[in-house]
Amino acid sequence: MAKPPLPEGPPPRPVKSSAVRLGKKMSLEDAFRRVALNCLAQIEANEPGVLLGDVESLHQMRVGLRRLRAALDLFQDLLAPGPALQAELDWLAGQLGAARDWDVLAGSTLRLLERDRDWGGLPALREAALRRAGALHEEVAAALRAPRYARLMAELGGWLDGQRWRRQGSGSAAGRSAALLDAPARTGLQPLLEHAQRRLRKRARKAAQAGGEDAAARHLLRIAAKKARYAAEFFHDLLPGKRVERYVGALSALQDRLGALNDMAVADGLLSEFSDEPGLGEHGIYARGYLAALSGREVRKLRQPLKRLGRLRAIQ
Repeated sequence: MAKPPLPEGPPPRPVKSSAVRLGKKMSLEDAFRRVALNCLAQIEANEPGVLLGDVESLHQMRVGLRRLRAALDLFQDLLAPGPALQAELDWLAGQLGAARDWDVLAGSTLRLLERDRDWGGLPALREAALRRAGALHEEVAAALRAPRYARLMAELGGWLDGQRWRRQGSGSAAGRSAALLDAPARTGLQPLLEHAQRRLRKRARKAAQAGGEDAAARHLLRIAAKKARYAAEFFHDLLPGKRVERYVGALSALQDRLGALNDMAVADGLLSEFSDEPGLGEHGIYARGYLAALSGREVRKLRQPLKRLGRLRAIQ
């Protein structure tokens, strides 16, 4: 298969997610296809920037992939791409995620240490993180030029265009799924969003019980919040406008808090990789200690938002 050519001309601009436009008479299946194709378009639109090593383009390609995987998770009881295609999506997520982790460390996370003006180790750590990020960006670009990526995009596009999930099942369960997919999206979305809300509330309760201190519980809550938010955004056109905007806004704010804590946790693991490098080991130890103390303060600020989370609803 043809490899994506290197872009010519001015550097391409990163492409952010766009609103999914759904008709009020649309079937649930057509709504899913509209959502998934919207996510796929965001992934493909950021290819030129990723090939040039642009940090924000890689971030937006990853957002598009996360949105797509969230849509597949939302519809998992009605349709599924099959284990082979799912494995390839996981592979791409791993490629993008590794580079993004180092981008975040070199950028926003290490920037937190600028508050300590007496510490001189920041430039060396940032330069080392940028080197790691640059090497991983080259690996991502190579992956996008490889036949494996081209096959994934072609297979995914064909699966969506051909509605291949219709041919993947048989029996009464497949019949029930087909009937639900044929139903109007305005009614079919209800159990999907309710499931996302129940999972979110359950994980919020567990995180709240630990006062936000349990890192594993926070991680699961962050994933649930992300999926619930994406689900509400996907179906925005079919939901009560003011309520869904409050819901999405609250989840976005929570995601920002949980995301910052996750970035600090990821940074701890990345900085530990410098432990044996001359001139970087001691700087890494200091940075890890600083971020651990900062993380502890941020965790304590989670307690009230976690309590309020149980009252959030996109639908009644």
